[in-house]
Amino acid sequence: QIMSELKPPKTGSKLAKLSQFLKGDGRTLKALSKSLGWQPHTVRAAMTRLRQRGYEIERVPSKDSKPSTFRLVDAS
Repeated sequence: QIMSELKPPKTGSKLAKLSQFLKGDGRTLKALSKSLGWQPHTVRAAMTRLRQRGYEIERVPSKDSKPSTFRLVDAS
C-alpha cells in the first residue's frame, strides 16, 4: 500500500496500541495477547482492521518450531 492511503488509528486507541507493538521486530500472537490483555481472536481481528486501513502486516515464520512473529512492514 502507498503511505498516503493509510488511515492511522486515533492516538491512544486500541488499534494505535496494537500498531505500536507491531513496529520493529514485532511480536508473537501470544505476546500481543498478553501485552494488550486481549484474547488471541481479538488480536487477529484487530490486525485485520489495521490491514483494512492500509497497513501491511507480515507474518514471519520462526525457526525451531517456535511461534510466528507478526510485524508492520516498513513503508519507507
